Amino acid sequence: MDFLYNNFLSDFFVICMKGMHNIFADYALGIVVLTILIRLCLLPLDLKQRGNQAKMAALGPEIQSLQKRYANNPGQMQKKQQELYRKMHIHPMLGCLPMLIQLPILFAFFGAMRVIASEQTIALMLDAAQNGAQSVQLTPFFWVHNLWQPDSFIGGNASILPSAESFLSYVQSNQTFIQPQTLALLHSQGLLDFSTGVMQVPADTYNALTTEILKANGYWNTVTNSVTNMNGYLILPALAGVALFLQQKFNPAAAQNAMTSATAQTKEQQEAQGCTNKMMMWMMPIFSVFICATSNTAFALYWFVSSLYAFSQMKVVDLVKKAKAKKQEVSVS
Repeated sequence: MDFLYNNFLSDFFVICMKGMHNIFADYALGIVVLTILIRLCLLPLDLKQRGNQAKMAALGPEIQSLQKRYANNPGQMQKKQQELYRKMHIHPMLGCLPMLIQLPILFAFFGAMRVIASEQTIALMLDAAQNGAQSVQLTPFFWVHNLWQPDSFIGGNASILPSAESFLSYVQSNQTFIQPQTLALLHSQGLLDFSTGVMQVPADTYNALTTEILKANGYWNTVTNSVTNMNGYLILPALAGVALFLQQKFNPAAAQNAMTSATAQTKEQQEAQGCTNKMMMWMMPIFSVFICATSNTAFALYWFVSSLYAFSQMKVVDLVKKAKAKKQEVSVS
């Protein structure tokens, strides 16, 4: 499954994000801008899909008439529906195309954010080891103390800095992107150990360094000898789930509905499809909350902005269409 988020598209997004950081000097702002640019590139396809779905919805009465007329001959009914779609220049499968394009982008952005998070975390630890903890500053985002860790207060995901095990995973999973000189520096600073023939992170050395970084950034209580804050409060994952739910709930012509009306289905099959669609309307937002809560905040920010933009765009397009329709009614009257 690694190929889904480790490919040429994720490499392209890494380059884009670094370019955005060079322009804005802020990764969070760069993520917002890049997300909007991606959605704008998909805008023509989205508009074409919505126009196609509107045509299909307008043909509802004719489709129902065909279904009644050829109730005992599903094959003929399917043939007549396809003829009607060709006559009206409707492409039933177009409803799936935006999703087929957006999913690879989602996976690729996940991979890109993982690479950048690893690079930033390794650079921070090296800087602290070489120049002292006072020389480094974490990357905050509003209520989140470290953009490269999850916006969470639950379990192992709640840490402001990754554990020794997570840091080792960062290094191992991104070795192809890490220069040999960087690995050598990590080893020289005692953050990596190869004495057993297997790459390891000495927990004592690593934990001592993370403690000093947290102290330098004001996140360590010297009285209780423990961290004073969790990294976040699950706010961004929750907002991502809400935005995705709104996007699905208020989409008047979802791709699933278009597919249902495009095929010859019995009443029982249509009811079953409707139940599936309702279940997915809840399951996908819950899934998005889980993914965003276990991924770094940078990826959760992308998911939230992308879903919110899609919902906002949908409402704006609807308002424009209503305004045009009202204007035409006034001109006719």
